Amino acid sequence: SGMAERIVRVGLLEDFKIGEARLVRHGVQPFYVVRLDATRIVALSAVCTHVRCILGYDRERRGFVCPCHDGRFDLAGNVLSGPPPRALPTYAVSVRAGEVFVQL
Repeated sequence: SGMAERIVRVGLLEDFKIGEARLVRHGVQPFYVVRLDATRIVALSAVCTHVRCILGYDRERRGFVCPCHDGRFDLAGNVLSGPPPRALPTYAVSVRAGEVFVQL
């Protein structure tokens, strides 16, 4: 497509606690960054695939919940329950020199 990849710097790895999710409000593509364990970080769209509400993070269940119609997603973006018709988009994450970058 010739479009430049958009790389978003989201912070220092050491600032992310394991199990914590951070909402990054990036224009029309807000996304969550979640640190799964010592080495793994995932990034997923924060926008519900149903009617585009912004998801909340459910720390106890380790997943995302939609405040509008109670759609639920796991940390891989899969739909667990509710009306969302498809999984959440996920994004590539890289860590360079202790900084976390997400490729949208």
